[in-house]
Amino acid sequence: MSGGAAPICARCDAADRLIEADEALLRLHLASGGDVSGQLAVPSLLQLVREARASGLPQVRSVVMHDGGQSLAAHAEARPEGDTVVILTRDWQQTGALADERPAALLHHLAQGHVLLDTQQRVVLAACEAPDLAAAAALLAAAPGVHWTQALGLAEAERLATLHWRLLDDMVVDLPGSARRWRVRLLPRSAGFDLLLLPETIAALPDSLSEALPADADDTALQPWAAFLGRDLAPALRQPISRIIANAETIRSRLAGPLGEAYGNYAADIAEAGRHLLGLVDDLADLDAVEAPGFAPIPDHIDLADCARRAAGILSVRARERGIVVVVPDEGTQVPAIGEFRRVLQVLLNLLSNAIRYTPAHGTVELACGIERGQAWLAVQDRGEGLTADQAARVFDKFERLGRKGDGGSGLGLYISRRLARAMAGDLAVESTPGQGARFVLTLPADVPAAGLVNAR
Repeated sequence: MSGGAAPICARCDAADRLIEADEALLRLHLASGGDVSGQLAVPSLLQLVREARASGLPQVRSVVMHDGGQSLAAHAEARPEGDTVVILTRDWQQTGALADERPAALLHHLAQGHVLLDTQQRVVLAACEAPDLAAAAALLAAAPGVHWTQALGLAEAERLATLHWRLLDDMVVDLPGSARRWRVRLLPRSAGFDLLLLPETIAALPDSLSEALPADADDTALQPWAAFLGRDLAPALRQPISRIIANAETIRSRLAGPLGEAYGNYAADIAEAGRHLLGLVDDLADLDAVEAPGFAPIPDHIDLADCARRAAGILSVRARERGIVVVVPDEGTQVPAIGEFRRVLQVLLNLLSNAIRYTPAHGTVELACGIERGQAWLAVQDRGEGLTADQAARVFDKFERLGRKGDGGSGLGLYISRRLARAMAGDLAVESTPGQGARFVLTLPADVPAAGLVNAR
């Protein structure tokens, strides 16, 4: 985010607790029912923080924050920094009663492209989610300070650039690289405009499922739909589902006012169902990525022990809710390895989440790591029912849930995790005995020079 007055900032720790905040954000947090140093209580900002932490990338969008009967709109960025996420907000403005903002909020949720414009409709920042907006996003990114019609190369761009913004609002355009038509909505704000791109037509499906299959497909009944859902539908679903979760959590926590206990429980069920659906959407997107031809993680120098501590920190609230103690390598332990940090953390979060889910309440989950024969390893040991030899042989299969129903799993997490591990020149294996829990072991190439330095100390 750039330009304008200094941002109003805050910082959250790995458990989404507010550890630093400018006065205005702290006041809003408290007004929303939060406690000093408690979990961030502004739902729209909390959702942004969680998305940034999950993706490992900055997340930028316009948000609406409620303060009593009034609403505040702002442009917000959540930026991961180590174990924390920094929040930066700009252009705060009062938007009136809650009912007045709903049409604009709905447009934001439906939009698949969002361009921040200055008062002269010149491009400041662009974020496009739809895959077929990639070409348009590249043009916008390369043209800061240029009128948006010229940046997108629209026909009669020079004439359009001279028109009043109200004459441009709600027009339908063709965008480079997209077979769909797009409706443009211009929403004025205090320091410029939000330009939203909403699909006017639906993306066409393949004429037949067989056309979408590669010649060597090994799962002909599922692969085309998995690719469509992961590549095309997941980005469109993620934002409205996240909004459903945020609204349900707002109702459940009674931030919007008193509520009967039964209705609070209904809201909790809606939020949990939304999280399950969002998890399935994310799994399908990951499935599409790992099965794409040429998929290759970006290798880097990482510390498996540090990754273990970070994963435990992210899931600490979930573990505490079940009274489970997560034992992690101490701060002095280092296990240098080669792998993509974001993907390794994704694998560990999946393994640790499963371990917490299947370990009995008030039990213990242990994370251990080390280096042996040029391989760095990290093990996640749960205290669940364990696996039979047959179950252990099938646990990494696609859509395999070992007969479990209603546990919130998609049957994709372990399959994706092993694909990621092997793509990083490592592996993921399981050791288990019925009644004694399961031990999942992630191996990666050791960072040999760094390992030598650690051992020499």
